[in-house]
Amino acid sequence: MRLVASALVAAAVLAAGAGTATAAGTACPTTNDPNELVLAGGSAQTAQLGKQFQTPLQVELANTNGCPLTGDLAGVTVEFDAPGSGAGGIFSSNETRVAVVGTDAQGMATAPAFTANYTPGDYSVDAHSDYGTVNIYLGNTASGVPAAIVAFAGSGQQATVDAQYAQALQARITDANSNPVQGAVVSFSVVPGETGASAGFLGSGPASAVTDSTGVATAPPLLAGATPGRFTATASTDGLPSVAVFSLDNHADASALTVTAADPRATVDDRYPEALHARVADGAGQPVEGASVTFAISPAANGAGATFVGGSAQATELTDANGLATSPAIFANKVAGAFTLTATSAGAPPAVVALTNVAARAASIAVGAANGSSATVATRFAVPLAVTVTDKDGNPVAHAKVVFAAPKSGAAGRFTHGRRRVTVVTGVKGIAVAPRFTANGVAGGFVVTVRVLESSARAAFALVNAPR
Repeated sequence: MRLVASALVAAAVLAAGAGTATAAGTACPTTNDPNELVLAGGSAQTAQLGKQFQTPLQVELANTNGCPLTGDLAGVTVEFDAPGSGAGGIFSSNETRVAVVGTDAQGMATAPAFTANYTPGDYSVDAHSDYGTVNIYLGNTASGVPAAIVAFAGSGQQATVDAQYAQALQARITDANSNPVQGAVVSFSVVPGETGASAGFLGSGPASAVTDSTGVATAPPLLAGATPGRFTATASTDGLPSVAVFSLDNHADASALTVTAADPRATVDDRYPEALHARVADGAGQPVEGASVTFAISPAANGAGATFVGGSAQATELTDANGLATSPAIFANKVAGAFTLTATSAGAPPAVVALTNVAARAASIAVGAANGSSATVATRFAVPLAVTVTDKDGNPVAHAKVVFAAPKSGAAGRFTHGRRRVTVVTGVKGIAVAPRFTANGVAGGFVVTVRVLESSARAAFALVNAPR
């Protein structure tokens, strides 16, 4: 603090000047009354916020000639006055910023114990008397004073009922400058959860620890109680209204894990209608609250798969009071097909559910090898009229209704039973094969049009009836 440092220099200069008269050998008068007030001690100190200054604030009567004083020096009134705002402090005698004292027989005035307030900074306490004013320079510092406490390690843990948590709880305390505070006492305590889940520190009851050089206090080992569920623990220290909070979870030995999917199908590149639900139960079939369930998506060999919202193929959730963990929203990728999702939880066999990405609406039709072929009039075309229907991403569209239509007159042909137009449903590979097609008796070229109902997809076969 520059103000305190400057005060030290000033005090040294004053001390040097005070000895000038005697050093020069000047004779002191027989009667020497005081004519000034000088600093005797306590200036250039620093104290932590809220702490008492170690050296008393003192001033004394003196004479500018540097000679010893004579006469009755006791009872001279001196008023010590600290700042009314900002950095300052209070005197112990009256818990205010002002203290009035009288000098003793040696002309010394000592202020009551002085304690820094909670505002950091440099300032002066002014000592006023009939013989002048003295500035006593002081500083309040936030260094080493607890300003924040946080959960440093151990939060988010799980432990089996009646077992020890793997990581001891640790809290870290820092001052206003974010530096670690060493030697602060931290108290740890457990707050039971809604289910009655709780835990106890080794040795039972609340626990305390002292922060080390890194500002970290480590609690004794923590033992999970007999009731499953989530609960919290807190860490606190004197002087701070806030506490550090640790989230903890007792879980039973899970023996069963089931996963349900209300609707296991979704259109490619779209969201699945509902999230998945996993239920964890203990050996008695009772729900286990707070159990960690990990959902993992495994894509199929053809690339069909999905991701959770945010783009990850894995997500971990905790079960609620009913033992249910709900996955994040699931989004199908662009590839149609079936794939699997596996749910796992400690102590239970994994559960697997099948999901399927369904192709979107038909967007295109690819005609088969019959395109461009010919047949002699009144004979059957050798290659069946077949098409493949796909969506915008190239996925085969199953169960699409495909309409094949031949010309009404002229060179043309007819499907089985003399039909000019037929409707065929695509299979799982998106292929629709028309019934056998026979040329009529008119030679010439023509087209058989193909369309998918309820879509804009269109195609055509170019065919020729050859003369005999």
